Amino acid sequence: MSNKFEKQDYDVGYGKPPTSTRFRKSVSGNPGGRPKRRSAPINPAHLLEVIDNEEIIVMDNRRRKRMSKAQISFRQLMTKATKGDLKAARLVVKMAQNYFAPEVRTQSRLEVLTVAGANRRFGSKWPSYSSYTGG
Repeated sequence: MSNKFEKQDYDVGYGKPPTSTRFRKSVSGNPGGRPKRRSAPINPAHLLEVIDNEEIIVMDNRRRKRMSKAQISFRQLMTKATKGDLKAARLVVKMAQNYFAPEVRTQSRLEVLTVAGANRRFGSKWPSYSSYTGG
């Protein structure tokens, strides 16, 4: 081990660093280089939502209207369905069942009872129409 204060065989000073701390020849200072920028993974659902929510200006009855692309595509689909396109009509019906009327999908039983049938089923405490004052 050499002493830090030993005399070296060359001058150390401004512009003359010690040989042990100098850059080595043919060795890069940044061997890995700058890291590559990693792109975020593409989410197709988010991308479709962004595209559908874009607003564009459309002429409707000689007036300019701002509409989202999703609204325009639904209008075109409804127009095709009303003009007789069966594929569009089936798609509209399927969408209506899924989104517009969820209560229709549940199984409900409606039953028509007469007053006599209600009295038989629920007993004599069942109010009859004759005693109903409507009020």
